[in-house]
Amino acid sequence: MKQGKWGKIISTAVILLSLAMVLIIAFTNPELANAWEVLFTLDKGYLALAILCYAGYVYAEGAGLFAFLRMEGFRVKLSSAAHFSFAGMYYANITPSSTGGQPMQVYQMAQRGVPAGVATSALTARYFFNQLAVVAITVLLWVLNRDFAAAQVGHVAGLIVLGCVVNFACVPIIIAIMCNRALVERAALWGIRFLARRRICRQPEKWKKKAMESIDHFHTSLMDLVKHPGHLLFQLIISVAEMTFLMLVPLLVYKALGLSGTPWYHILMLSFMLFVSASYTPLPGASGAQEGGFLVYFAGVYTGGTISVALLVWRFVTYYLCLLVGCADAVYVGIRKRRKPIDRDYSAERTNS
Repeated sequence: MKQGKWGKIISTAVILLSLAMVLIIAFTNPELANAWEVLFTLDKGYLALAILCYAGYVYAEGAGLFAFLRMEGFRVKLSSAAHFSFAGMYYANITPSSTGGQPMQVYQMAQRGVPAGVATSALTARYFFNQLAVVAITVLLWVLNRDFAAAQVGHVAGLIVLGCVVNFACVPIIIAIMCNRALVERAALWGIRFLARRRICRQPEKWKKKAMESIDHFHTSLMDLVKHPGHLLFQLIISVAEMTFLMLVPLLVYKALGLSGTPWYHILMLSFMLFVSASYTPLPGASGAQEGGFLVYFAGVYTGGTISVALLVWRFVTYYLCLLVGCADAVYVGIRKRRKPIDRDYSAERTNS
C-alpha cells in the first residue's frame, strides 16, 4: 500500500477516534444523566449564532485573501476567495499538522490562473497576521484577567506560554525571509540540486526557472503589501476579526446551554488560550489536544456536568461540521467543470509597484 493511502487511513482513523471519544465523554458523563435532553434543549438562536460565527471566521479569511489578490490586480470575487479559505481549512483539518491546507489553496488558486508565488505570498501574509493577532490578543487578555487566569489555568500556564512562543515564531521568520531574498533563492537552488542528484528532479534547469519565477512573484507581492500601510492595517483588522469570530463559539455554546456566572471576556480569554496551546499538535484538527484542553481550560465554567455536552457542540461547530461540508465541497469540485480563470488587471499591478 502506498504511503499516501496509509496517511489517509491514519488521518481518517484519528478523526473517527476523536469523534468516538467526544461522544463517549458527552453521553457517559456521570455528572449529567440527561445529556440527550440537554442537547435537544439548546437555545437554537445562540446555536445558530455559533454556526454564523464559524462562517464569519471562514469569510474573514476569504476577505483577507480577496484584498491581497485585488491589490495584486486579480479580479477575484469574494465568494471565490472564501472558497479558497474554506478549502484550506478543510484540508488542514484532515491532514497531520495542518500540512495539507496551504498546498491545496495554492493548487486551487493556480488552477484559476494565480501564479504559485503570488498565492504563496497571499497565504504567507494571512498566516503572519493571524498568528500575530492570536498571540497579541491572548497575551492582552491574559494580562487584563491575570487573577482569573491564575486561578483557572495557572497549573497549565507553561503550555500556554509554549503555545504563544510556537505560534509567534513565524513572525520573525517571515520578516527574515522578506528581507533576505538571496537566502531563499540559495535554499531553493540547493533543494533542486539535492533532488537532481537523487534523480527525483529530471529537468533541473526547468525547475530552477520555475523556482526563480515563483520566488520573484512571492517576494514582489509581499513587498507590495509592505509599501501600502492601508493594506497592512486592513489585513491586521481582518485577522483580529477572524480569530475573534472563532473564539466566540465557546461563549455562544455557553449561552445556548442557558448558563451564567462567568463573564464573557473570561470565556473569550480561555478560548484564545486553548487555541494557542493546542493548535500546534501534530494530529488532524489537533485532535486529542483540543478535546482534552477544552475539558481542562473550561472546568468549572460549564457547570452541572454540561461541559461534556459543550465539548460535543463546540467540536461539532468548529470541526465536524467543517469536515462534512468540506467533504461535500471536495466531491463537487471533483466532478464540476474547470472554473473560469481569474482575470488580472496589469495596470493595477503597475500602480502597486
